[in-house]
Amino acid sequence: MSSGGIGRRRLLLASAGAALMTPLAAACASGTDEERVEFRSPTVTDTPSAKNVRDFGAVGDGVADDTDAVLSAFADAGERVVVYFPAGNYRVSRWPEMVDYTAVLGDGGDVSTVIYDGDATLIELRNTQRINFRRLGFFATRNGSTVVSLANCFRCSFDSVVIRGNHSSGTYPDFLDQRGVVLSENTGGTSFVNCDINNFGTGVVTSCIQNYLTSSKLTSNYVGVLGTGNDFNAGLSFANVEFVSDNDPNTTDTHLRIDGASNDWWLANVWFEGCDKAVVVGEAGRGGPAQFGMVNCKVAARTICIDLRYCRQPYLANVRFDPDPDRQPVELRIDAAGCAHGTAVGLVSSAADDIALDTFPPGWIVTGRGVASAPTFVGTVVARGSTEGVDLVQARTVNDELVAAVLPSGTWLSERSDGGVVLKDSAGAYWRLTVETDGSVRTSSLGEVRPT
Repeated sequence: MSSGGIGRRRLLLASAGAALMTPLAAACASGTDEERVEFRSPTVTDTPSAKNVRDFGAVGDGVADDTDAVLSAFADAGERVVVYFPAGNYRVSRWPEMVDYTAVLGDGGDVSTVIYDGDATLIELRNTQRINFRRLGFFATRNGSTVVSLANCFRCSFDSVVIRGNHSSGTYPDFLDQRGVVLSENTGGTSFVNCDINNFGTGVVTSCIQNYLTSSKLTSNYVGVLGTGNDFNAGLSFANVEFVSDNDPNTTDTHLRIDGASNDWWLANVWFEGCDKAVVVGEAGRGGPAQFGMVNCKVAARTICIDLRYCRQPYLANVRFDPDPDRQPVELRIDAAGCAHGTAVGLVSSAADDIALDTFPPGWIVTGRGVASAPTFVGTVVARGSTEGVDLVQARTVNDELVAAVLPSGTWLSERSDGGVVLKDSAGAYWRLTVETDGSVRTSSLGEVRPT
């Protein structure tokens, strides 16, 4: 643009300035003797009927004990409880009982924070439904504490909530008994959306039916999520979730661990890094999930990325394996007895051209880079030619040497003179048919041991 031109940005600024000056000039011209009206901030919360804990005496400075004020706010709210925590730090020693449909709101997970100094459970929900926490933070300061426990609860939700403990590499092992969230006793349909669960001995403990973590992050927990209880109905679903930590072994041991029998565990678009073991599924002799699925995931670790110990039906698709810095972990380990059958599609190794096929037990169906392994076909198998002159079927050695083929005409072809047809006689002996240079066919006895 030439120096004499008027740029788009300059034109917009000039227009904005003119728009601002017009009401200012009008205000000055209207007279200065009128009493000025002080500006007051409107109600910030999007739920105007919410009870503001500050109206009940909460200070929110992180020093004063706000327990009584918080209890009063909930007690005064009636059957339809909506309580609002404006920006601040609210120190409490206990939490009120909550009835169905309660909503608890803040101004943001990092600006409206409830600080819990106890060593028990702060929020205990039992036999309640559709309780909602939104834009709020919780910080547990002492070992042995749990921030929130749900037992036999349905359709409760946490939206933009930060749940934080005191575990780190610097405090290890003092806070290993701290837990962020405990889901038990048939709790179902609980959702965590855009939440952070950080710095606990165990971030989430679950032993109940299906619940959901979505667009959330678990950071620097010694164990991120623990599936336990040996309950055949238990499970958890993850979508767009990150498990991250630093590279200090005292910070994170395992991001996801399922220690016994359960139902369905589903992971889609999940990221793991900064851990000794990223994912451990099931326990030999104890059990594991009926189904465990990972789709579109990235997994990094120091020692082992995915350890499948016991699972009836594991399914891995589009999973990328990476090392944590300066390490070369075992990317995938599968117990052949505990995970005899499974499916793996499109796994990506960072250590080799592909995950070695001998990683998978014989009963697995594996689709790698241009190869497929161990499918069992039931019914008629059809091979249809696609290009003239191209074999329908080829047999190759482990070194990729072509040894036999089925031609487009259906003719069987052996590329090795010592590899002709082998037939078994009625007495159980094996014979090989070979052809001489004059075209004559002869037989060679192979004995009664099946050739390989």
